This record gives sequence, structure tokens and C-alpha cells, in this order.
Amino acid sequence: MKFNTKKNQEQTHFLLAAVIHGVLIGAAGVLLFFFILQTFEKRSVQPDEQLLPASTSQSTKDINKPVKFFAVQYGVYSSSQAASDYLAGHPEFENVAIVPVGKQFFLWGAVGTSEKKIKSIVNKDSFVKPFTLTGASCGEKGLKILPQLLGVSKVAKLNVSNSSKGKDIPAGWKGKVAEITKVSNDLEVVKLQLLAHYASENDCLEIKF
Repeated sequence: MKFNTKKNQEQTHFLLAAVIHGVLIGAAGVLLFFFILQTFEKRSVQPDEQLLPASTSQSTKDINKPVKFFAVQYGVYSSSQAASDYLAGHPEFENVAIVPVGKQFFLWGAVGTSEKKIKSIVNKDSFVKPFTLTGASCGEKGLKILPQLLGVSKVAKLNVSNSSKGKDIPAGWKGKVAEITKVSNDLEVVKLQLLAHYASENDCLEIKF
């Protein structure tokens, strides 16, 4: 009889130990599950947090990338005075501007991103001159985006300001656009005059052939 009682106690202790063991394993499993879940959530948030820097980096890369243009070229001179003297003797070239590139001064009659359009403007005294423009080395943010500003397809799109677009533009841009468009609304002529103005005052704007 005592033997059976002892046996029953051992069984009871065994069952109790099994229950406690099961509870502990279950609790450990729940804790492990929540730990894994939190770790996964933290990792899944990281890419989203990195979206802004990645996007900003891509945007900067696009701004620094040279933009291709085409110009109607009439000639090139080794000095600004020589170029000015030539234009003074040819009043028919009223829309021709002097564009400095390095130590040379080019006489251009129009600038655009469409080679087809520029070819339609070329006459017997001129030819098409391809070139790229970048403001990557400029310290002023507005000058950095000058190539993109000149890449628009309509004159109206040149009428931008910091307040309307929420971005930097070259100093005096709005006033210069208004001044030029009073004389001509030809997109390629307006682009040329803007380029000539800012290129003559900012060596950081790089024109390459």
C-alpha cells in the first residue's frame, strides 16, 4: 500500500514537472516570437528611412549631368572686342550674342535642345554647333540647375521663381527673362541670350564641344 502511494506521488511530481516544463517552453517560445517580430520590423523600416538620402543623391547626380544643346554658329574670335566689332559692322545680326568659352568668343544666333529645330534656323552664313553645358562646379545652387532651366520646351516655362517652384534659380533670373522676352519670344533666341548673359558672368558654367 505504501508502495502504491509512493508511486502515485512520483507520477504526480512527474506530471507537475512536465506541466512546468511545458509552460516554460511555451513562454520562451512566445518571447522568441516577439523578439524575431520586432527585429524584422526594425529591418523593414530601414530601407524606407534611407529612401530620402538615395533620392537626394540621384537628384544631385541628374543636376550635375551635362545637358546637350545645339547652337547656330556664325563665327569665333580670340577676343571679346573683336567679336563686338564684327557685330557692330553687321546690324542684321541683331539676335546674335557673344558666348565666351575658355579664351574664345563665339557668335551664336540661337540655342536649343532640338538639332532639327536648330538646323531649320541655319542659313548660308552659319552652321550647327553641338555642345554640352553643366553647372556642376558652381557654388550657387541656382547656377547648378541652369542647364536644366534652359532645357524647357516653351518660353512660358522659363518664367519660374523660387516661390512658385520651391527651388533655387540663378540670381536675377526672373527679371532677365522678362527683359529678353520683351524683345523676342523665340524660344531658341531667349535661351541664347540667357546663356550668353550668365556664361559671361560665371566662369563655373562649363561649355564643352
